[in-house]
Amino acid sequence: MSRCLQVIADDLSGAAECAAALAQASVSPAPLVVTGPLPVGGNWVVDSDTRVHEAPVAVARVAAIVRDASSHRAGGDLLFKKIDSTLRGHLADELRAVLDVPEAVQAAIVCPALPTQGRTLRQGVLHVHGQARLDATGQPLNLIGLLAPVDPEALLLHPPQGQTAAALARELLCRLEQGTRVIVVDASDAEDLRRLALAIVIVSRSVRLLAVGAAGLCKALATELLQAGGRDHPMLAPSRDHPPIVAVIGSFSAVTTQQVDELASQADVHVARLDPSTWLESPAVVAETVATAQACAERGAPVVLAVSGTAPAASSRMLVHRMAQAAEPLLRRASTLVLTGGDTARAVLDRLGVERLQVLGELEPGICLSRDGARFVVTKAGGFGDSQSLVRVLRHLRNVSGGQPTPGNKA
Repeated sequence: MSRCLQVIADDLSGAAECAAALAQASVSPAPLVVTGPLPVGGNWVVDSDTRVHEAPVAVARVAAIVRDASSHRAGGDLLFKKIDSTLRGHLADELRAVLDVPEAVQAAIVCPALPTQGRTLRQGVLHVHGQARLDATGQPLNLIGLLAPVDPEALLLHPPQGQTAAALARELLCRLEQGTRVIVVDASDAEDLRRLALAIVIVSRSVRLLAVGAAGLCKALATELLQAGGRDHPMLAPSRDHPPIVAVIGSFSAVTTQQVDELASQADVHVARLDPSTWLESPAVVAETVATAQACAERGAPVVLAVSGTAPAASSRMLVHRMAQAAEPLLRRASTLVLTGGDTARAVLDRLGVERLQVLGELEPGICLSRDGARFVVTKAGGFGDSQSLVRVLRHLRNVSGGQPTPGNKA
């Protein structure tokens, strides 16, 4: 029986990561739904765009998506809830929303580990590059405690080294048969995720499971569930003769700041940075900045519009919408968009009226290449990559020949 993986992500850059995993593992790419109805059956990824909203909005959106998906899911399909690997957002509220939809799922297996970005789960505590993530009181954030409102009997498993996927599957099934609805599983590396993914695939043959995690678990599940053997998808890129690359970077991450600094050091890249108050309150300065960027773009230079300083006290959503609005004429003429930050990507694609993306794969871990018709879109979460990541991305996009497939190697 053919089985499918269907993914609900809480932001757009994470949705693209999951769609890239499906593209790599499957014979045919899965659509990434930015807005509009879900596909009927098959593999798909949808961005619920819930991370930045208040919990009641997030709950309503996720529940509506799950009800829609459940109305035409095949028996063997597996539902995956993509969450932030540092636990931002509304994990408990959204998980309860899924479990409360009648007949949707019976239980959830949770593991937010993303080893490629230094995020691991040990004894139920998330660690980022070896440091425990702390809660608001300064204590290590324990996932079992975080999920207690969903299931007071939530269980933590720490699979011993050398345990097989079949043995882990038997343990999961035993716990589920005892009535446990939420199981958290520790993972420190790619092998742990592979074993967990295979165990989930085994258990989901007899139990309607919700798998919950970051892109690491999604990638492992795509490989184990779809079993297409993995393949290098061709990475298409725009012609050098087309309008140039335009980047919009609305993330305040320290990693992103370093990446923009490195772009600014490139002689042939135009970087324009304004602080939040200027983007929001100085339309004349913004207009002049965009006009200068447009002139550079017309000469063929990649253009980068970014933020500087510190994040505004209020939500950053208004800021990135203002950036997208101001840059719209420039964005519409670009052959390739590079969008850093899930909120930024959502604001730009909403402004351009993009409803779906065809995700082709990853240029680097967490940096995804997609198509919207003739336009190419690169998305990256703010905290991902090293200081040279965006320099390498632009180098890749500028060096490939127009319209010809190139190997799906990393830049």
